[in-house]
Amino acid sequence: MKRTILWSLVAAGSILLNSCNKWLDLQPQDGITRSEFWKTKEDVHAALIGIYSSLNSGPVEQQLFTWGELRADLVGLTSYASDDNRLVKNYNILSTNVIADWSAIYTAINNCNLLIDYAGQAKQADPTFTEAEYNTDLGEALAVRSFLYFYLVRTFRDIPLKLKGTSKDTDIVSVGQSTGDAVLKQIEKDLLQALDWIPEYHVNTSGYNATNSGRVTRPAVRAMLADVYLWLEQYDKVEEQTAKILETGRYSLIGAALPEIFDGGTMETIWELSHKNSSENPMYNIGVIARRPFTANVDILNNEIFPSNEGTDIDLFDSRGEGNLYGMSGDLRKYGTESPDYYNFQLYRVSDVMLMRAEALAELGRGTEALALLEDLRTKRKAIKATDPNIEATDLEGIILFVFAERARELTFEGKRWFDLLRLAKKDNYANINVLVDLVTKVVDANVRQSAINKVRDVDSHYLPILETELFKDKQLKQNPFYLK
Repeated sequence: MKRTILWSLVAAGSILLNSCNKWLDLQPQDGITRSEFWKTKEDVHAALIGIYSSLNSGPVEQQLFTWGELRADLVGLTSYASDDNRLVKNYNILSTNVIADWSAIYTAINNCNLLIDYAGQAKQADPTFTEAEYNTDLGEALAVRSFLYFYLVRTFRDIPLKLKGTSKDTDIVSVGQSTGDAVLKQIEKDLLQALDWIPEYHVNTSGYNATNSGRVTRPAVRAMLADVYLWLEQYDKVEEQTAKILETGRYSLIGAALPEIFDGGTMETIWELSHKNSSENPMYNIGVIARRPFTANVDILNNEIFPSNEGTDIDLFDSRGEGNLYGMSGDLRKYGTESPDYYNFQLYRVSDVMLMRAEALAELGRGTEALALLEDLRTKRKAIKATDPNIEATDLEGIILFVFAERARELTFEGKRWFDLLRLAKKDNYANINVLVDLVTKVVDANVRQSAINKVRDVDSHYLPILETELFKDKQLKQNPFYLK
C-alpha cells in the first residue's frame, strides 16, 4: 500500500520533470499552471518526490559520476566508450563535448526553484499544511539545489545562478553568469537556512516519506556544508560541522561488509540516491555490464591505491580493493554484481565525514586526532597494517597527503576523485599544481601527453567549457577563456 501511494505521488511529481529544450532546460511544458497544481500539501510533497526522482534519473547521476571521475585516474575507458569521453581523458576538451551538458542538472534545479516559489501558495490554501511540514519541504528543496550548484561550480566555476523557477515560456529570461565565489556564497547561505528547517531525521508518518538515507536530513546538510568549507579552505568550520554529525550517534562504520553499504540504508549512509524502486540502475549500465563504457583502472588501483600484502600480513586484505569495489576485468562492483542490480549511489557516508574531519584537524594542527580517525577507518576496512604510514602527529603535511590517499581508497567511483585532486592542487593559491601535472602524465596517451601537461598548468583549464549550444541560446553567457585560445 505504501509503495502504491509513493509511486502515485512520484507520478504526480514527475509532471514537474518534463521540460522543453529552452535556456538551461529550465522550463516544464506549458499546460501545468500554478493555479492547477499548487493547492495542497500533497501537491508540495509530490513535487518534492519529483525532485528526488530527478536526481537518480540516468542523465543527472551519470553526469555527477563523469564530472567527478573521468578526468581523474581511477576510472578508465573501454572500447565501448564514446569519442567525446576519449577526448576528455586526453585533456582535449571541446565546447561541443557532451561532458559539458548541464541541462539535466539545471532541470532538476528548476524543479527545486518551483517548489521554493510556490509552496507558500499551497500553504495559504491548505489549512492542514503545518509550518513544520512547509519548512521541511522548503529546506529539502534548498539543500538539493545547493548540492547541485556545488557540483556545477566545481565543474564550470562561473555559471548561471538561477534562483527563481520557470513554469511557462514567458518566464524564460537570460540570467547570464555569476562568479564562482558568488555561487559559493549563495550555497552557504541556503544550506545554513536549510539547517534551521530540516529535521535531524524524518518520521515516517505518511506515504510520501522515503527512508532517511534517501532524503536530506540535518546531518546531510552539515555534510554538504563541511564539503563546501573544505573547498573554501575554512577548516575550523569543517571541524565544527563534522563534529556535530558524529555527535548524533546515528552513524557508524559497519566494518568490511561493503556490499551491504551500497545495497542501501545502512548506519554508514547519510544521504544516497536509491535505485530500489527504479526500472534500472544507470550506474550498472555504464560501469558493470559487459559492454560498459567505463572501467576500473585496475593497474593504478592495484599498484598505487591498494598495494599488495605479499610479504606483509597475508591474513589482511583491504576490503575495498579488487574483488570487492571492482573486479579483475575492471567492472565497477560498487554498483552491482548481478543483472539487474540496484546498488545505490552514495552521496555522503560517515567515512567521508571522518576523512573530511581528519583533513581539517591536520590543517588545524591536531595531528593526533586526525591519525586516530584514519586508524579507526583503516582497521574497520581491514587495511594492511604494514602499509600504514609511519607518520608522526607533528607531520601535518604527511597526514594531509595520507588523507587524500585514503579518500581514493574509500570513495572510489563515487564522483569525488577529480574534485579531491583539484582541491589539493589549488590549495594555498595552487601551491600543489604538480598534483594535476602528475595526474595527466599518468592517464593521458603518450602522443598527446606534453600538450596535456602544458594545458593543465593553465588554471582555467581545470573547469569545463560552456557548451556551444548554450552560448548560442543565451548571448549573455561568456565562454571560459581557456577554450577561446
